[in-house]
Amino acid sequence: MAVTKIIAKKWEIKDRNRLLLGAVLPDVYREGDTSHESHLIIRIRGGGWVTYDLTNFKKRYGERMTEDSLYLGYYLHLVQDLVYRDFVYNEYHWNPTAAGNIERLHNDYRLINSYIIEKYGLRNELFISDDFEKEPINALYPFGIHRLYDDLKSDFTAFSDGDIFFFTKEMADSFIGKACEICDKELQAWKKGKSFVDAYDWAWKKRAVSLLETTLNTRELGGYRTRQGKMTKVHTLLRSDEQKQLNSGDIAYLSERQITTIIDMRTKRFTSHLPSLFANRPPFGYHNIPIEEGSGVPESIEAVPVSYMNIAGSVNMRQVYQCIAHAPQGVLFHCSAGKDRSGVVSAILLLLAEVGDKDIIENYMMTKECNAKRFALARKNHPDLDINIIIPREEFMIRFLQLFREKYGDAENYMRRIGVLPEEIEMIQSKLVDTERKH
Repeated sequence: MAVTKIIAKKWEIKDRNRLLLGAVLPDVYREGDTSHESHLIIRIRGGGWVTYDLTNFKKRYGERMTEDSLYLGYYLHLVQDLVYRDFVYNEYHWNPTAAGNIERLHNDYRLINSYIIEKYGLRNELFISDDFEKEPINALYPFGIHRLYDDLKSDFTAFSDGDIFFFTKEMADSFIGKACEICDKELQAWKKGKSFVDAYDWAWKKRAVSLLETTLNTRELGGYRTRQGKMTKVHTLLRSDEQKQLNSGDIAYLSERQITTIIDMRTKRFTSHLPSLFANRPPFGYHNIPIEEGSGVPESIEAVPVSYMNIAGSVNMRQVYQCIAHAPQGVLFHCSAGKDRSGVVSAILLLLAEVGDKDIIENYMMTKECNAKRFALARKNHPDLDINIIIPREEFMIRFLQLFREKYGDAENYMRRIGVLPEEIEMIQSKLVDTERKH
């Protein structure tokens, strides 16, 4: 409310009450619900990062933002929340995972409300029309609007239970100043049909988790921004480790997203010991394309990037990409741990989509987090193994990308060199990149 009042003084706003209502509306979610839907929270960069989908909001309500201050206020709330997360996580290194920290932070808010109300001259004067439920914004989320007056009354009631734990008055003032500055720049850009805040760059890291319940390392190649500003498609290409079991939830997850082609790159030594659970299981089409290279442990740390080049040059790799090209729907490809062979295929696919090296390296490094249990087991069962060889390191992927470019130039030339046809390359690219959506 403080930020909105400052914005309303500086900019020519058609309806200040509507602007304020929009500014608080994203937090008016239903009791027992979370703010994920009302804040348009999306996972990007392979699912390892989270942000607010500002692009989608402007696509749906861009015209209304110009005509109705409520939608502008809503949008600026999302911008302020991105600023806030950067403020508390990056500047002040807030730890939300420690037991009780979230509750203590919320108590801090209640403690400093009176200070903010007095300093910025706030009043509880928000007006909500009786027919609010007919507002088009309700198509975005079913707001618990009936609770808003009670919530505001509570916020405007003096509170003195406990002491400040983390979020001080000085921090509040500092954040309000920063939020006003960023909102001001966003408004200036918006007036010119542009954006100042890039939700992709303002995203925050989340713990990497497997998309399937029965695997450790099933992840997206979707949600990455390309050099042309487009996004790689979600629910289309998944990388994974082997599936030692399948449950109904995993089958439903893949089926609902039409991921029906399974490419198993394990060799016969592994498939005979642990046959794929996708074989002969409709609606899935199972393809075992063994890649011998990468099925063992390299001799040294220095040999890892070279082993990745050997994987890329495998005689069967052409079949992997052709299978992806001709797949009728989405594809899940996997090896044993989802680390080396799957990592190389993923890196080359992202290169083909023209995703930046930083994101490619990060996609590779998520395996370190997802496979933590697998690596711990390797330490226990193989005490003589140099664990540093099998745990992902950024320099492995950095060096592989260097060697790959020295030999092939780019991913498209690589695919032509190994025998993938031009039309098949185009088919893969169409599975990779959302040609309409930009971020």
